[in-house]
Amino acid sequence: MLKIVAFTTVLLIGKSRSCLTSGSREGVRGSDVALLFDSEEVIVNPGDPLNLDCGVQGEFRSCVWETASATYQIEDVYSNLYSWMGKPPVEENNQCGIIINSANIEHHGIWTCKVYVRGNSLVGKKKVVVTIKPTTPVLEIEQSGGTLEVSNDEETEVKCSVAGARPAADIRWYLGDKDITVFAAADQTPNGEEDMHKTVSTLSRTFEPSENGRLLTCTVMHQTLVVPDNASIPISVIFKPIEKPLSTYYQIVPGSDYEVRLNFSANPSPTTTEWRYGEGFQNLATSIPVPGATDRYTTSVEELGDGHYTAKLHISGFTDADANQRYVLFVENRLGATQYQVKLSMDEAPLDALSGGAVAGIVIVILIVVVAVVAAGYARYRQMFCFAPAAAADPEEGKDIKEEHSDTESARGPNTTRAANIKNSIGKLTQVFKKPKKDQETKLEEGDGSEDKKYVKEETKKDSPKKEQGDEKELPGQTQIPPDTLQIYANSEFKVPEVQKQQTEEKKHTEIKASRQTMNKNLPSRRMRWCTQN
Repeated sequence: MLKIVAFTTVLLIGKSRSCLTSGSREGVRGSDVALLFDSEEVIVNPGDPLNLDCGVQGEFRSCVWETASATYQIEDVYSNLYSWMGKPPVEENNQCGIIINSANIEHHGIWTCKVYVRGNSLVGKKKVVVTIKPTTPVLEIEQSGGTLEVSNDEETEVKCSVAGARPAADIRWYLGDKDITVFAAADQTPNGEEDMHKTVSTLSRTFEPSENGRLLTCTVMHQTLVVPDNASIPISVIFKPIEKPLSTYYQIVPGSDYEVRLNFSANPSPTTTEWRYGEGFQNLATSIPVPGATDRYTTSVEELGDGHYTAKLHISGFTDADANQRYVLFVENRLGATQYQVKLSMDEAPLDALSGGAVAGIVIVILIVVVAVVAAGYARYRQMFCFAPAAAADPEEGKDIKEEHSDTESARGPNTTRAANIKNSIGKLTQVFKKPKKDQETKLEEGDGSEDKKYVKEETKKDSPKKEQGDEKELPGQTQIPPDTLQIYANSEFKVPEVQKQQTEEKKHTEIKASRQTMNKNLPSRRMRWCTQN
């Protein structure tokens, strides 16, 4: 009956930090009081401190801690009556808590915190598990010796057991570095002692020939172990010689000595190994034992370990007849026999099919090209980057460039001479005199301001003779150039203004070119600069 009552109390408290409230009993009146207690199981290693918290909300009279064999009053604990137990560092909402400085196996069991209030008592229970280190793991196998022999055709069961631990130990399986616990099942059972458990893990698995020689390990993990405890055994996977496809050897030089090297696997070791050759795989008339020698052929075998071997066939003075024959390596052990077919060729080796890496590389390149094309099309559609419309050109700048080009052609053309410059000047002057005087003055004022035009105007006014009344009548709006004037411009003393004009034009051309170079250098368009760099 007492056990049933205690169990009911634990259920009321719960596994989280619960509150138990005392109400008024019949004939007794008092205010409500709540117990603050965490009933979750606590696991502690021997030698580690153990904190047992127990708090009260409201007024209480006293509290005690009880185990199966002892009772400890809080007043005695807090007055240092027990050297191994004392007051906790935090007392807020933990008025009845205690701390055990160094836990041992005697502290294992149920600890009960009982708080006495007016007319009632509040009780909280907690299970304390003081750990016990697991026993050494044991591999349970029926075979004797230091190697576990398994077949690649049958499932093998291997057991690993831990006789006792508190709490139960966890077991994992490894084959080399590979975790194969998924093929195991664990069984945990009490072993008769208080809360001690025996753990047995059974591994059921079929092993592959490629796993021959690896180490099978049973690993035990527990709260008390800093480093897991292991039990290991190497495995020997037995299998008949593993089959493989036809092997062809290319680019054999006629007349040279050639050695065929063929790898194969078998466990246990082969009982019979020999080379056979003939006109076809179905007609092998000659056999050579390994090791052995006959005519131009020599055979041998090299053991590589863990059931791997290399068979060798040495041919002296390779001929066309050797290339036309077919060869077979015959290998047999106690589990069966296998024949390995071999062809020898003097031809070039054919191109191998693209590997997965090569295919992946090609796909990546294609994707990059597609993305680039799509990006370029999008940029063109949105008129971005190099596809953006060019900025409108400055009309004055174009005009200056055109004038520069014209002036340059006039000043530096290959057919330009001093006489041609004088002729052009006379032609311009003729056009001026063909206009009314008012227009002439306006033209001269609006002209390019060159010194040679002013000079011509002044000389014309000063030196041109007056026409006689008997001469041909002058048409309105037209002025005839006197021959004397033409003669004056033909004289060498009037060649100076033309030279000055040419120098002025060259100077103007140089200034315009320097200005353009400075503008292009200091004020480049961001769009043009991006396109140039990319």
